[in-house]
Amino acid sequence: MTAVQILLVDAEARFIEMLQPILEHHGYACEKAVTGAEAIHLLKSRSFDLALLDIDLPDISGCDVAKYIADTSPQTIAIMLTGGGTVQEAVQAMKLGAYDFLHKPLNHELLLQTLEKAVEHNRLKTELQNSEYRFKVLAEGAWEGIVIHKDGKIVEANRPFRQMFGFDTEESLKGFDVARLLQPEVGGKLPTCPDERAEGVGAVMMCRPDGRELSVEAKAREIVYQEQPMQVWVLRDMTRRLQVEQEKLELQRKLAAAEKLNALGLMAGSVAHDLNNILTGVVSYPDLLLRQMDNSNPFYSQIEKIREAGMRAAAVVSDLMAITRGRNQPKSIQNPNELIKRYLESLEHTERLTHFPGAEVKTGLHPEVANLYCSPQHLHKLLLNLIGNALEAIGPEGTVKVSTDNCSFKHPLNNSLGAGGNSFVKLTVADDGPGISDEDLVQIFDPFYSTKVMGKSGTGLGLSVVWNIVQDHGGWIEVHNTNPGARFDVYLPASAESVSEVSVICGSVKSRRGERILVVDDQVEQNEIFEAALRKLGYNTHSLTSGEAAIKFLRENRVDLLMIDMLMGQGLNGRETLEVVLKEWPELKVIVVSGYARKEEFLKSRELGVNVFLEKPVTLADMDSAVRAVLDS
Repeated sequence: MTAVQILLVDAEARFIEMLQPILEHHGYACEKAVTGAEAIHLLKSRSFDLALLDIDLPDISGCDVAKYIADTSPQTIAIMLTGGGTVQEAVQAMKLGAYDFLHKPLNHELLLQTLEKAVEHNRLKTELQNSEYRFKVLAEGAWEGIVIHKDGKIVEANRPFRQMFGFDTEESLKGFDVARLLQPEVGGKLPTCPDERAEGVGAVMMCRPDGRELSVEAKAREIVYQEQPMQVWVLRDMTRRLQVEQEKLELQRKLAAAEKLNALGLMAGSVAHDLNNILTGVVSYPDLLLRQMDNSNPFYSQIEKIREAGMRAAAVVSDLMAITRGRNQPKSIQNPNELIKRYLESLEHTERLTHFPGAEVKTGLHPEVANLYCSPQHLHKLLLNLIGNALEAIGPEGTVKVSTDNCSFKHPLNNSLGAGGNSFVKLTVADDGPGISDEDLVQIFDPFYSTKVMGKSGTGLGLSVVWNIVQDHGGWIEVHNTNPGARFDVYLPASAESVSEVSVICGSVKSRRGERILVVDDQVEQNEIFEAALRKLGYNTHSLTSGEAAIKFLRENRVDLLMIDMLMGQGLNGRETLEVVLKEWPELKVIVVSGYARKEEFLKSRELGVNVFLEKPVTLADMDSAVRAVLDS
């Protein structure tokens, strides 16, 4: 154990020489000084635990040395010695921080007891200082705000508490009334937890001095601090956590909605495939009959109505196809402002406006809006549905505004920022109608959900089509009530590329020369329809029901064009058949005809060099145009 270091300061050298061996005998290490200056010099050069100071020194007073110790060496305890000092001097020494005052001649037993008590006092003082330092470090390092108050007045508070409630310094909160931080309904105080293991009083709304509200998890306890009963509050700011939890719930809601729509889309795709095969006959056979009839025929108008009904049904199936997000629509670089202008000038939009004579459609198009990599047909359908819904919402009179802007956006279902980085085009369609109820908002993008009159205003597929078109383009759509009215914000990834130039093949259309066309579809009825239509158009045709049969036929016969379905029952599907066929006959011209197929199959077919795709049901005019274009290319 290290010996206690004592500085002996007395003008009488003989007194020091007599006292030193006694103290060293009891385990103290002593250093001597006979003047105040010598004592201060020693205090500057080393540390002492105790200093025995004579008041009457030849150069300065012992009280001056005691003051120097209090100012510069607080770890040193001063004990004053005097042979004839006054009470005033003793009081002055005690005010300057002296621990005790002893008279000469010294009682050695009293001196040793005083030294022991002084050493113990110094030890307890050091422990207290260390304890307070540890407490301060722990309190400052805590995540929670900690405040100690007496009768509501703040006594101590850590840095997190000051930051939580906006106090700049410790002085700025001394004596502050904590009741001012509580909402009136709390009653000016927090209930005390009787058990230190209790979790606290739960969430409490508190208010900063600047008026901003905080949601806080609080715990209050009675403690003894500075030998007085006080109360400590431990506060955890829950504002950010509640915000994150709310965002998480919203994200889960959006993800659940997306998964539901995807599942419904898969089901719709299967239905669409079967319906398209059925509708091919409903559309194509009336086409063939009408081409062989004069419009004065009494059955002409009835057959034409059958064809029109088939086309309307085909339009519904087309919407179902859009919901699957797997239909094959070519994409190119387009300017969204130009797409909007073309839609607003279209016959569809002009005819629709005739039903809303008092309605006005305004635009707010950003002149430097970024381009999009998109399907023009899909964007046309998106505008058709959003603007159409807005017109129906405002009724005969009102305003619909279509606007575009550039923005930064993070797709809520992707960790990455999505295609095009965080650069998006924001397309907004807003109206000043009655808005959308909360109940309808939850289901607004569900297929077949509609708030309109059934049988008069569509199938309820419009917004489902919009949602899937947006997802297919890697974007996102939000709907908001704007009081009055509603606003749809569509975010689509921007493209830095220039608008695609459309090349037009010029020249005279060649007449039909009886070219040989091979039709491949696993449905016999489909083959019969296509063969009849192609023969009517002047072509020689042959049909087969499998990819394997088509490959065998091509090895034995020459054809000018292959028309093939993408989905097959057994064996090779359309794309697998094309891989074999185009490897053996790379110059063979191909048209893919399909009611439904996965997007991946279409993309792989494009990679094989196929550029023309027809969707069932196919009208005679569409078939004629496509076949002639491919044969003449």
